[in-house]
Amino acid sequence: MGNCGCFSFLKELPSPPQDKPKLPDLAGSSPPKEPRDASGKGTEEPSEAEAEGPGDDFSQWQPGKHGVADISPNQDGRLLIREPPKLPKDAAAVPDGAEVCLNLEILAGGKRMMRCEALRTSAGSGDLNLPEELELAIPCLKPGGVFTALCRPFGLGELPATGLWQSLVACYGKEAVLKLELLEVQDLCLATLEGHERLDYAKGRKEAAGRFFKRQRFEAALERYSLAAEMLTQRDDIKDNALYSQAQEVKSLCELNAAACLLKLEKWRDAEAVCNAILRANPANEKALFRRGKALLALGDSARASADLRKVLEVNPNNSEAKQLLQQAKKESKGTARERNVYAKMLQSD
Repeated sequence: MGNCGCFSFLKELPSPPQDKPKLPDLAGSSPPKEPRDASGKGTEEPSEAEAEGPGDDFSQWQPGKHGVADISPNQDGRLLIREPPKLPKDAAAVPDGAEVCLNLEILAGGKRMMRCEALRTSAGSGDLNLPEELELAIPCLKPGGVFTALCRPFGLGELPATGLWQSLVACYGKEAVLKLELLEVQDLCLATLEGHERLDYAKGRKEAAGRFFKRQRFEAALERYSLAAEMLTQRDDIKDNALYSQAQEVKSLCELNAAACLLKLEKWRDAEAVCNAILRANPANEKALFRRGKALLALGDSARASADLRKVLEVNPNNSEAKQLLQQAKKESKGTARERNVYAKMLQSD
């Protein structure tokens, strides 16, 4: 995958599996126990308890240990997930956007609240027809065993208004456990997609990002806007002129929307960097100028912010937001000038 430099501050996204992963045997998904000697003691291998960690003793769960990870949006421990012990070494996580089929069981208060077999959906879709906890857990799944997710408490978002998920209303505000087993995963290798396939994939990630953005899931939206833009960095193999132009437009929109996400996340320097890259290719891009001006103003650089906002008004004199922000930049610039004068006089008095 090419690198346009816009998103160099982001973590490298994991490469998808080259081959379709071998799916687990449903009847034998639990790992075999290690052999024991006559005394009942284990061999040189770690004991089952040591190898598998705390199991379902959730009080012992700690992110970073025994396959436990914190996948809650704010990394506050509200949603933890644990890999099954002895997961196959070649097991790979679900590629973003891949269609999946899984078994799901949800428990609360020691009771089974729901069991759903062969549930079909896609990873990272921003699907409003899924509970938030399930949306977050699915991208972590790998074939080869049952994953356990701990909700403390259940209810990161509103439940879908209709359908089978309404049976989970009783779980709201309570500790709940999700058991998830991946049965099938779409054979999706991003590295081998042809130009028109990359365009279709990028458009799908852009749509998913938009759904996440509307739900104020800005990190999730940023990840998908960035992925979509990176997928369209190389476009030389798109021979159809109409598709090539469409790919350029989708890439540009995703970069602009990534900057909007970064502003929402108050990552001002990163937002400035993305806008810089856009403006190198298109110096008169109104949205990039406005968003860079907004980032610069937040960073206290009112002079450069004012310059960008004036350029916005040259392109579009009716941009009311730019007018308001420019007035704010002028006020802050005057305040900064006064502070410099006071400081200069203090130095002179010394």
